Amino acid sequence: MNEKRAIEFHPIDYLTILFEKKWRILGWTLLFTFVFYGFSFLLPKWYKARTTVLPPSGEANSAIFQLYSQIPFAAGLPTPGTQKSKLFLDMLRSRTLAEHLVEKFNLQEKWHENSLEKALRRLWSQTDIMDTRDGLIVLQVKARQPRLAADLANAYVKELDALNRQKLVSRAHSARLYIEAQLDSTETALKKASEKLAAFQKSHKAVSLPEQIKEAIDQASQLKAKIIARNVELTVASKTMKPGNPRIQALRTEIAALRQQYEKIQFGGDQPLTARKEFFVAFAEAPEVGLQLAALTRKVKILETVYELLNRQYYQAKIEEAKDTPTIQVLDAAAPPEHKCCPSRSLIGFTGGFLAFLVLVFWLWIEKYFQDLKMQNPEEFTHWEKLRQALVRRERKK
Repeated sequence: MNEKRAIEFHPIDYLTILFEKKWRILGWTLLFTFVFYGFSFLLPKWYKARTTVLPPSGEANSAIFQLYSQIPFAAGLPTPGTQKSKLFLDMLRSRTLAEHLVEKFNLQEKWHENSLEKALRRLWSQTDIMDTRDGLIVLQVKARQPRLAADLANAYVKELDALNRQKLVSRAHSARLYIEAQLDSTETALKKASEKLAAFQKSHKAVSLPEQIKEAIDQASQLKAKIIARNVELTVASKTMKPGNPRIQALRTEIAALRQQYEKIQFGGDQPLTARKEFFVAFAEAPEVGLQLAALTRKVKILETVYELLNRQYYQAKIEEAKDTPTIQVLDAAAPPEHKCCPSRSLIGFTGGFLAFLVLVFWLWIEKYFQDLKMQNPEEFTHWEKLRQALVRRERKK
């Protein structure tokens, strides 16, 4: 009975064959290197244009933030920062912005795509958007024409600015309408209060108030204006923050404290008048006619203060709604690139030569293996030879 002999080989034998066939290996490697390098000239050139957008300013640059920046409750509004950078990134990657670019540059027809979806996918695949640790937004666009790459990159920024301004104008418009309604109602109330005060002074021949009452009215009007401002601030904050936000809780606490002070001016405290440190007296402790005059005067004074504040902000809102200034700051605008970004001919040539080297070395090792198999184990080699012949016959039949 014939025993199967194990194939005996030494790793050095497989290294030796590389040195024996080195010129063959080198020749084929160089040949494929030049073939792949030459083939790279047939590939289309791609150019990459780059633009850099500065991070959003820490100052409030949106309409709603500028609108309330001059009034007491502006500190409670959220300020743009890192969240705005993320918002800009999401807007740049949005389908709405991409559709505008496809339509503006007629990319579907230019790229010979049979559907808008394919044109969008191609545009996204050729666009790279990232942000740095410093908050800069870097946008790179690849195209086969240098001018198209630069135009697309700059158009991305322009469309981002247009979308952002459209959003801000919408918010400024809403703010203007809200302030306009408040201004109209305040003006009507002020007119009625002034007429009522004038009629009361005429009927009671009461023209002036004591200095202490005047002081109390000034204090009351300021407190009432603060209460109104804080209530408006609380309303605005409630639309953008969760109920448990610390800012909302602080606003409610402050409003409660202001109302307590306001009621103290109106009705006084537990201490007698002679023991109080305040210069003014409570309205409830004024004489009857003086009390009515003080109440009417106080109402007019408060409405005048509120009307003045709303009137100032109304014109500010109109300016914000009408202005058309850029909201995106560009650090580096995209210019048509002078050199292609791909294909890299040297890399393609090196890759082709390296693959040829690996394939040839592997083939020589396989060839060496079957030579050793034929000499040391002819029976095993016969099975492999039958398999090879069967495969060859099958290929010929096809």
